[in-house]
Amino acid sequence: MHTTRPRATVTLVAALCGLLLGGGLAAPATAHEERAATFPDGSAERPAFLGLDNPRRKVVCRPDSAELIAQMPQGPLRTRNEALLAECGFRSVQTAINAIERPRTSVYVLPGRYTERRWAEAAKSDYCANLRTESDDPVPASSYIGSLTSPDSGADESGPVALSYADQRRCPHNLNLIAILGDRTPDDSSIACDSALCGTQVVGTGRRRTDVVIDNRFAKLNAIRADRAGGVYFRNFTVQQAEFNALYVLETDGFVVDRVVARGNDEYGILAFASDHGLIHRVNAYFNGDSGIYPGSASDVNGDNQEFEPTRYSIEIRHSRSHHNALGYSGTAGNSVWAHHNDFYNNATGIATDSLFPDHPGLPQDHARWSDNRIFSNNENYFERYVDTGVCDRPIEDRGYMEGTVCPVIPTPVGTGVLIAGGNFNSTDNNWIYDNWRYGTMQFWVPAPLRDEYDPAKLYDTSNGNRTFENVLGIRPDGSTAHNGLDHWWDDQGVGNCWEDNESSRPGGVPTDNFALDPGPCDEGGSTFVPGTSAVKDAGFLSCSQYDRNDPTWRHPPACGWFDSPERPTDDRSGGPLALGSLTKAVRS
Repeated sequence: MHTTRPRATVTLVAALCGLLLGGGLAAPATAHEERAATFPDGSAERPAFLGLDNPRRKVVCRPDSAELIAQMPQGPLRTRNEALLAECGFRSVQTAINAIERPRTSVYVLPGRYTERRWAEAAKSDYCANLRTESDDPVPASSYIGSLTSPDSGADESGPVALSYADQRRCPHNLNLIAILGDRTPDDSSIACDSALCGTQVVGTGRRRTDVVIDNRFAKLNAIRADRAGGVYFRNFTVQQAEFNALYVLETDGFVVDRVVARGNDEYGILAFASDHGLIHRVNAYFNGDSGIYPGSASDVNGDNQEFEPTRYSIEIRHSRSHHNALGYSGTAGNSVWAHHNDFYNNATGIATDSLFPDHPGLPQDHARWSDNRIFSNNENYFERYVDTGVCDRPIEDRGYMEGTVCPVIPTPVGTGVLIAGGNFNSTDNNWIYDNWRYGTMQFWVPAPLRDEYDPAKLYDTSNGNRTFENVLGIRPDGSTAHNGLDHWWDDQGVGNCWEDNESSRPGGVPTDNFALDPGPCDEGGSTFVPGTSAVKDAGFLSCSQYDRNDPTWRHPPACGWFDSPERPTDDRSGGPLALGSLTKAVRS
């Protein structure tokens, strides 16, 4: 089963000693367990939007929808909303989904605020109230679901929640406010969507994304779950206040998230896991304690590809904004993802991918591309602002997430633009990366034992084949200077890594770095393997992974400086703003 962001209980030294001496390593602590997931077969396609006049439709409204529609400007959209209002047959999004009889049905959600009270407060059957997990844990659901929705009640937050798919179907609202469960074969012989819910489209009909708000109010772990729901399409609404995910797509082949706001969640805004043929488009994600956008364990379509060029991408992220989160973008085993023309800013870290945590299919991570993005001003220290001051110790509903509180769930180096922690064949190219006070880019090796791989041949199988090229560093798109603390940080570990043709705000346009070894040019193969070179630089990093916001002892692990606020870089370049004409490559966003 996969887990999100377990707190590691080993250091680099312990990992290596455990491997070399044949000893086992302690299993990482877990949080929000999920059933073991597998990738879809990749035979589907990305769905297309069916518009606002799909004849297969269910219409949902609230008592104040008519008033809100009347406030819309005169025009075709208001006219369409008025016509849909006359058809309204449901007060709840879930009730409308439950009434779907044919695939490719649109659920039109008219302006209003939807708390789905019926499903948030629904009484559980005896079976659902005493549900066991796949590990056959005898703890009844009532004892651990409460701890998840109220993590500060004193119960164990890491209680088992790994419900099988069959139990998700039988008890869809144990963990989810709104659930779209598309597979009718709960015996797991197939994960393909084969029901009337295939191709469901949930569409807000307002003029703005905030005209339709789905407010979980921390009632359930996930606000919206689309599970084995091939062809699902989400468009034009806001979803908020979940303890785990605002919008969760799992084991799904073909999905789109378009014009969605995901905000004020304890962990993730948009999370896609073990899914393929996905598009995340025009999303605005903020105030999330892990990441705004998380394409974790994306279908590993390049897993056997040992070349830099991918065969195809499984998930595309474009024209989105992710800001004021712990991380703008993150993805354990974030494989075959292409993120382009996005803005990642005012997070603690802008973009991160990793091979750090076990039980994620597709490890080690490979073949992501980040291009033509603006990655800037990722210096927000939420660790000092909200964890150290005790704000994150309050009951979850009292922390002020909708007012901007962010309680980081995971450790991340404050002040970093792009972080690759043990990834392979990733491309960081043609981005604007500026005003990140610690590092513009950062890359380090992750030993295989940290993902429970103890084969000695796999020890150094991460941090290989990554290329960082043709980026503009420390310079805003208007040409003015905004230095990174250090343009490039690398632990000197790995084969085939290279950094070239990057333009910097620093003297002579040459990027600053900490390289002890010259990685060499890309066309000559990049870096070569030199064992032991990373030991000094990596010392202390795995201590950082022991961070636990709920344990005062581990809020600042020893030898970890990631949570200290970096100083603003000094301006050692004369001449004022840099003319765009001096750049070796003009980047367009």
